[in-house]
Amino acid sequence: MHKNISGTMFYSLLFAMGGAPTIAMMIIRSQTVAEDVVYQVFIGLSIMIACILVPIILIQNTYLFFKRKDEKLETHLKPWSQTYLVLNIFCLVFWISYQFVY
Repeated sequence: MHKNISGTMFYSLLFAMGGAPTIAMMIIRSQTVAEDVVYQVFIGLSIMIACILVPIILIQNTYLFFKRKDEKLETHLKPWSQTYLVLNIFCLVFWISYQFVY
């Protein structure tokens, strides 16, 4: 399997698992400060976002798996692989800063 295709598949799956709670937490932090509401909204938004992100990324990864030997696709996926990597780093930095700041 090519480097960019496998990287895109890995980073996108990692983002689907970690990105949903991160996006939900950012939405919650911007909306409310009530502690009793935060947990319920966090769980609800995590599930809603995960129900959208995970299937889309699984469909994308299935497509990439079947087209994994395509050289043209390999060159087009380099920016996507890097984008997913940056999103994962952003989510990691957000959670680390959330642990120490809040």
